[in-house]
Amino acid sequence: WTLMSYMIEGGGSTTMAKAKSWLYRHPEASHRLLRLPAGVVTDYLVGQVAAGAQALQLFESHAGHLGPEQFQDFALPYIRDIAQAVKSKLKEEALPLVPMIIFAKDAHYALWDLAHAGYEVVGLDWTIRPQEARAQTGKDVTLQGNLDPCALYAPKEKIGELVKKMLEGFGTQRYIANLGHGLYPDMSPEHVGAFVEAVHAHSRHINKH
Repeated sequence: WTLMSYMIEGGGSTTMAKAKSWLYRHPEASHRLLRLPAGVVTDYLVGQVAAGAQALQLFESHAGHLGPEQFQDFALPYIRDIAQAVKSKLKEEALPLVPMIIFAKDAHYALWDLAHAGYEVVGLDWTIRPQEARAQTGKDVTLQGNLDPCALYAPKEKIGELVKKMLEGFGTQRYIANLGHGLYPDMSPEHVGAFVEAVHAHSRHINKH
């Protein structure tokens, strides 16, 4: 869906109105269009493993522009198909079955479905509490996230406090500490380093106690 939205919009958009209008007005054509990038993404991910990647992450960055019904119809089926196709092709080509991560930004309504879509890890943005995410996804899937990237603009001491709170919410098992989205170009490398150091320090402390 995210790739389809860029194809129709011709770039970024605050509403994705042109792309979403396709879903309402041309559902069959939308599905035909969605199948194209799904196939390309599958081949690309398999190629990444062939080149040495030890984990794969699929981004559905514009999931938040869809409501639950549209996500079920126009995003989730292709998310599932990609996971299944990638794993099938990895077996066919005798490549390692590496862990796969799905990150659908702002798709809180679909966390249960994402946890059962064929991925080992579900990535989370910063707008959901750890306990809520765990309750929706269950104990069998690993979670990744979810510190607000803008927290890295805070003083280093504050970053440490926020990381501590995040780790206490998620725990250290079946969890990958990360940001809730990407870094911004003007972020200080020292503050990124403070984030990583705080993750290590507080994880060790939690595991000891």
